[in-house]
Amino acid sequence: MHRRRKITHRRQNHSNLRRLRQTTPTAASFSVGLWNCQSAVNKADFIASYANHLSLQLLALTETWIKPENTATPAALSNNYSFSHTSRPSGRGGGTGLLIANGLKHTPLLPTNTYTSFEYHATLVNTPAKLGIIVIYRPPGQMGEFTNELDMLLSSIPDQDCPMLILGDMNIHLDSPCSTDFISLMHSFDLEQVPSLPTHKAGKNLDLIFTRKCDTDSLTVTPLHLSDHYFIQLNVCIEKKPKAAPTMVSFRRNLRDLSADQYSSLVTDNMPPPDSFSSLNVNDATDALCSTLSSCLDDLCPLTTRVMRSNKPQPWLKNDTVRELRSRLRAAERKWREKRIHADLKNYQLLLALFSTCLTTAKAEFYHSKINSLTDSRRLFATFNTLLNPPPPPPATCLTAEALASFFTGKVVAISSQFTDATCSDPTTCSAPLYPSTKGINKERVQKSLQGTGK
Repeated sequence: MHRRRKITHRRQNHSNLRRLRQTTPTAASFSVGLWNCQSAVNKADFIASYANHLSLQLLALTETWIKPENTATPAALSNNYSFSHTSRPSGRGGGTGLLIANGLKHTPLLPTNTYTSFEYHATLVNTPAKLGIIVIYRPPGQMGEFTNELDMLLSSIPDQDCPMLILGDMNIHLDSPCSTDFISLMHSFDLEQVPSLPTHKAGKNLDLIFTRKCDTDSLTVTPLHLSDHYFIQLNVCIEKKPKAAPTMVSFRRNLRDLSADQYSSLVTDNMPPPDSFSSLNVNDATDALCSTLSSCLDDLCPLTTRVMRSNKPQPWLKNDTVRELRSRLRAAERKWREKRIHADLKNYQLLLALFSTCLTTAKAEFYHSKINSLTDSRRLFATFNTLLNPPPPPPATCLTAEALASFFTGKVVAISSQFTDATCSDPTTCSAPLYPSTKGINKERVQKSLQGTGK
């Protein structure tokens, strides 16, 4: 006789429940620069090194003057950065480009299209957060079709919800009545202008920055000696999902201002009395001494943290003269930004010119020594290739309807070309059957086919 099994129902035990930790969006920050360099051809080394000096992640350039056949200038700009640019199709001048730090993944945002009133270069940064960037250069002159063509460009952006950064030298006087339609157009796409000081030596604000779904801060304008346009730097913040990978930081102390007498006096005052200290055993006395030394050092020179660079500096930047000039350059820039004296600005610009010349010399000496020391022809040609050709751009990942249709059209054409034309253009004139070797179907043949005994 089987005993009936007693069925018990489980009850809820709320003490086993745990509150889930909610994650809040964190902000992704980009250090961005904008400059009308008025020819990057003879300033490539300075531009890349100055961007690295400011720890920029993105640097938009207008009037690059890089011709389509010029590959040496993009290669020189690709030190610690990936340089993506669009040249003017014909004629002199023009050109737009974007320096992107090597740690940032990016793809083309829009297909290349030619407008008559302006030039542009569009890129989509995918990490650490999505940010669409359009660099625009509009030559001086009448507005013409600029507003209508810009409307066409902005309407062709695939993802209208993506944060956007539109910046460049647009040569528009916003206080002029002619700019009313332009301002209305930008507002219709939820683009807000970032307020800025004058960006040209004539006191005009010609270089404009517009953002959508992102915040900006710490905007500075610096007059450089190499262009009529000032250098603009700002931070762009975007909310993003939290990332598990921790940020690498380095710890350091500033020991330059540490006085040995002050440190010795502070240690003496904080040490235990001699009678009690002498009564301690060796281990306790050592711990007490180390603890006192460490706490006094923290009081005089506190430990600070600094985010580590994701990219290693170029070898010619380790030159002693270049490193000394970079240190003097930082000090001169801090002094000018603090007091805003014209003499300090002149001194800063003089150091910038000296830094640019020294940088070019150090880079030339580095490659001269490297090329002379190479005995392997393969490595020698690889070195020349890095100097004359930039790294290939990443493939485009944005799929448009035209690209999808073109892909399948080409696929059909390629498959069709592999077959011979076995059909007649006019069925009434075909005397031979389409399949002359086909035999009739009967019960015996079907039976053999099912049994696998014959054809």
